[in-house]
Amino acid sequence: MHRSEILNQMKDEMVRCDAWSEGFDLYLPAVGIVDKDIVAAVEELKKKQCLRDIDNGDQNLQFTEFETDPSHIETTSEKMRYQPLIKICEVLGGLQLRNGRKASCKLVQEPNSPSSAETDGGNFIVDAYLKLQESAMPPLKESAMPPLKKPLTKRHIADMAVPSEYKTRERDFLDNRKKIVGAATFCMNDDPRRMHVYGITIEDSKMTVWYVSRSHSAKSPAFDFTKHPREYIRVMLSFLFATEEELGYDPTIQRRLDPGTQTLCCVYKVEDNVRDKRERYFKTQKAIFEHRSLCATGRATRVWRVVEVGSFNELEPLNSSILVLKDVWLDSQSKTECQNLDAIFQELERLADHLDKGDEESDVFGGVDENSKQALKECLKGRSWKRYFLSKVCDWQGSESKKVPPAAQPDSTLFDPPTSTPTPSSNPHSDRSRSMTTRATDLVPVAQNRPLRDYCPKRQYRVVFKEVCEALHDVQRLEDVATALLDSVFALQLMFLAGWVHRDISSGNIYAYRYQENGTDGAQVRGILADLEYAKHFDPDGAKSSSDPKTGTAFFMAIEIQKQVLIYNPRATRSMPTLDGLVPQSNLPTLTGVIHNFEHDMESIFWLFLWTLLVRFPSERSPEQKKEFAGVLSAIFQDTSLCPPERERVFTTLDALDSLLKHWLNPELQPISRRLLLLQEALVVGYYQREFNFHDRASYARLYPFLSAALESVDHPAQVIIKRKYNSADVGVGDDNTFSAKAARGESSTDAASSRTLHHQDPEVEENEESS
Repeated sequence: MHRSEILNQMKDEMVRCDAWSEGFDLYLPAVGIVDKDIVAAVEELKKKQCLRDIDNGDQNLQFTEFETDPSHIETTSEKMRYQPLIKICEVLGGLQLRNGRKASCKLVQEPNSPSSAETDGGNFIVDAYLKLQESAMPPLKESAMPPLKKPLTKRHIADMAVPSEYKTRERDFLDNRKKIVGAATFCMNDDPRRMHVYGITIEDSKMTVWYVSRSHSAKSPAFDFTKHPREYIRVMLSFLFATEEELGYDPTIQRRLDPGTQTLCCVYKVEDNVRDKRERYFKTQKAIFEHRSLCATGRATRVWRVVEVGSFNELEPLNSSILVLKDVWLDSQSKTECQNLDAIFQELERLADHLDKGDEESDVFGGVDENSKQALKECLKGRSWKRYFLSKVCDWQGSESKKVPPAAQPDSTLFDPPTSTPTPSSNPHSDRSRSMTTRATDLVPVAQNRPLRDYCPKRQYRVVFKEVCEALHDVQRLEDVATALLDSVFALQLMFLAGWVHRDISSGNIYAYRYQENGTDGAQVRGILADLEYAKHFDPDGAKSSSDPKTGTAFFMAIEIQKQVLIYNPRATRSMPTLDGLVPQSNLPTLTGVIHNFEHDMESIFWLFLWTLLVRFPSERSPEQKKEFAGVLSAIFQDTSLCPPERERVFTTLDALDSLLKHWLNPELQPISRRLLLLQEALVVGYYQREFNFHDRASYARLYPFLSAALESVDHPAQVIIKRKYNSADVGVGDDNTFSAKAARGESSTDAASSRTLHHQDPEVEENEESS
């Protein structure tokens, strides 16, 4: 993926600090530097002839090799222009701070060496980087490695603590920023240990420090390192003497070489908050789901198949149990998935107690069809609701990301290309007034910076579950997909009884769980609804105040949530005003926002089912048809929280969906289309008939049978099996579907502040020849 797209995703996540004190200093590693450390560094650099005294106004120190700006140094090699920084940092790294700290990393300049990564897309080159003195990689025996992986590149991204980019020409400054943000974003995606990443750019003589985290990213004030050597010394000491944790490495995750498989694995430390608060360790065996975003901000969900081990260095499994570990970043004040599940289960337990006493709450089951009511009551009386959700083994909440300093300002222009100045007219007889005329567009102020959003700090959260499942987008039999969706609809009905909405339905958080039931032959499939971090208790009065933040995966997000406008609009019919200026007033209630309700979750299931049928179980198509299909699909399923017009048309217009299905639905699946059309019509009518009465529980309850009927229509076509054209490590499912299948596997959630996290692609930067 081109770096420009990374910048496009990151631009609204940036804040700018115009000062160091009470500004970017709050981001730098707090290594405890005092004035005596700066004095000692200056004296040592003078002794090594790297620094000298001068008398040039306010400037009294100068780096020996930087008497002028790097761009004026007579050499064609950018590497040679900045080479003296290596010697300067060697001298600084040889010091010992007053608090006893010794250097943890060193500056390395290898502008022609590609990087080695654990995931695809690490084919980028940085001009220099601060390298950990003690490698974050375990010792790797070349003889034990697969032949195709030899020789192992020594420059591993895991040891690239602080990437740096240098450019001397002004026309390359934007490219400099592209590269550093691309490198930092890739490091965050590739390395599970990274909590944040620092970067350094030098544009001729102006040096800037960057901070990239899961909450937001920040830019320091730029300073001229050739004129302010003490500032350069202070900043570099902060990095050279920082601990791994201060540089952004998570000490509760360690990388090891699995002695059994001879492949790299991660060992997670989790404090068991369920039982005795003891520390437990889990070794990864395989990635089940891993979000790799173009934007560093977001939840960065990773889901692993794991086994419990004794410690970071005791890698033998303690037992035969295979478990699932989910590693995610949540808003620091938000509830965890397990906390939300506990609240839902508590309410279901209360309802079950009432049923045991023969006291059925009429409003809870109002509008629920008889079949669903009977199934729900049996589930409540049998206390069996937990089977539709994941079972927690233990969970843990970790550290928080840094907060935005009060003095920081949002700045979405940091990656804008420089404004070009028009060439003045060379005609001495030209009429200058022609160049000075004002256009209407010149009078409209352009907002350079968006209002400062709430860059809420993120908090680490890990949870270990019992069930080892397949995400819905990995399930290969349509029959199993339908079963998982049906069980998830039942889980949504249970949540409806409890008064909770999910707010994040996607292919990545509906699972198929295969299990062996007593007395049956072969594995059974059960659907599980997961990822309840964004679930909340439904407040029907919330729409009178403000909108919910947008949450969900864009492909499956409800139209009203995307547009933040209700589908029901009685004001669509307007009355003619009179000539004296009187406009007929409406007595309709005024709503200021769209609140996620139960039908929005149902609509997400509709979009997920439609996407599954079209993308994952396609018919045979010619190359021309594949190209046409990709265009049709991209007009409906877009990786953005904004609602595409064609998407709205397909949902709100019966003929549009009918035409789409007749043209592109696999002929073997055509019997499903009738029920799908009925579901679409029921959902649209549901929005209209409810009007503004969001309290009307029956208006939601009557829609669930339409969902179930559409999913139950998967009968004979159930034996259709997805035909993969890529191996299991690939995320695509076909030449015409690859983009769509990949994107749906992306981050399963976003919020209003960071819709960019919806993107899935590897944040690869350009090829090597463009990186030098």
